[in-house]
Amino acid sequence: MSTASSIYSQLERSGSKFVAYRHIRIILSNLTGLFAVTAILMAVMTAISFMLGEGYAAPGFAVSFAVSGLAALALKIAFPVPEELELRHAMLVAALAYLIVPAVSTIPFVMVEQMSVLDAFFEAISGWSCTGLTMITYPEQSTHIIQLFRSVTEWIGGIGVILLMVTILIRPGTSTYIMYQSEARKDKIKPSIRSTINMIWFLYFVLTLLGVALLVIAGMPVWDSINHSMVAIGTGGFSVWSDSIAHYQSIPIEIGTLIVMILGALPFVFIYKSVKNPKSLWALDSEVKAFFIIIVVGVSLLTIENYLQHGQFFASLRISAYQFISGLTTTGLSTTDITGWSHSALVILSIAGIIGGCAGSTSGGLKVSRIVFLIKEFELWMKRTLLPRNAIVTLKIGNKRLAEDLVRKELSEAALISFLYLVSILVSVMILSHLVAPGYDLSTIVFQVCSAQGNVGLQTAICSPAMHWIGKVLFIVNMWIGRLEIIPVTLLIRYMIKGFRI
Repeated sequence: MSTASSIYSQLERSGSKFVAYRHIRIILSNLTGLFAVTAILMAVMTAISFMLGEGYAAPGFAVSFAVSGLAALALKIAFPVPEELELRHAMLVAALAYLIVPAVSTIPFVMVEQMSVLDAFFEAISGWSCTGLTMITYPEQSTHIIQLFRSVTEWIGGIGVILLMVTILIRPGTSTYIMYQSEARKDKIKPSIRSTINMIWFLYFVLTLLGVALLVIAGMPVWDSINHSMVAIGTGGFSVWSDSIAHYQSIPIEIGTLIVMILGALPFVFIYKSVKNPKSLWALDSEVKAFFIIIVVGVSLLTIENYLQHGQFFASLRISAYQFISGLTTTGLSTTDITGWSHSALVILSIAGIIGGCAGSTSGGLKVSRIVFLIKEFELWMKRTLLPRNAIVTLKIGNKRLAEDLVRKELSEAALISFLYLVSILVSVMILSHLVAPGYDLSTIVFQVCSAQGNVGLQTAICSPAMHWIGKVLFIVNMWIGRLEIIPVTLLIRYMIKGFRI
């Protein structure tokens, strides 16, 4: 280690103000692009307001444009050139991004929908985190621009705010890939990060357009199809109707939205490989296989439970399949009111929301890949316990044998995130149980917390504009940490408490 590096390490361990200023400068210089991209989005939404004949709604987006534009300008003047960042800086930028962008997006909801600031921030972070819990009781009564804006937040939020930023402001060096990783991504579709990002956006646009066409063919009106395709491929749950997909009472529309939701929950790498080589569909990787196995098992269990409770097998299969897939993909579109469902049914849905979709998709939750890895690790532990000491046991996922150091790394990450995830759910349930009316049982409370933290968006009567303000703040935190898979938020809280001292 060089003398300069040694001195810097000592300063970092001691919590030097110089080092703290350097870290803050790196973070702020990389937030410039975030505000710039937000300003562009708000300018576009302002223009669309006039195109839709709703110019009276334009000031709400214009004010957001001015706020984010001025913030970007101020940061650009203070920090003309974004500084190279490390993964920890990128995680902090990501954690702040999912607070800053919703904060700016609060303004249109306050000015156009006349919502309270807390309700408006709830709505905004629910959109950007791709959750879909809502404080708007009757979205069908909202202006078209607000309906579209809610869908846009979930569409962009699904692929990632940071990914949008690095797409527009991509620059040479390692920073772009580090920012790409900050939203819990690992795989690259193409050799370079630039071509990977471009391909992800191309696939996303194509899938969205195919979703619109599919829903129009299924009988959904064009405006509704545009909005529901955007939220379904982004695995968000906002709808233009208060009763969501149940409004249409149409099996073709339900099947159409299910297809789009499932596509949104599959890894972009898998979709790309399947398009490039359709024969690869017959050789699904272990995560995608597990995803479809979970669907079959979960739908079967939920159908049995609902059939035992209500009878009518086909009706039970129909509502069970839709709600379970919506929960597992963390989309949150619904075809029935689940408030009166049995404890067992809500537990099944809660588990689906905790698991979530595949890694490298737009889904929330812990991700199927982590569940597969933990199960495989348990199998490995059993083999090591039962087999002789000199037996060589390796972990195999699909056709790959994993090296020992990689197993330890993946296991520690999966175990840590799963532990923090479940602890935060437990704490949230304990807090929420003291805030809801006495009529709500524990299974409903657990389900609603899992729905918030898994970024699912399936909603019971607990979550409404009338709920206690502490409950709203609690769900905001759940949605925030769920979208970022906890670690960036934990890192941000740690730095806020201890500073940048190592």
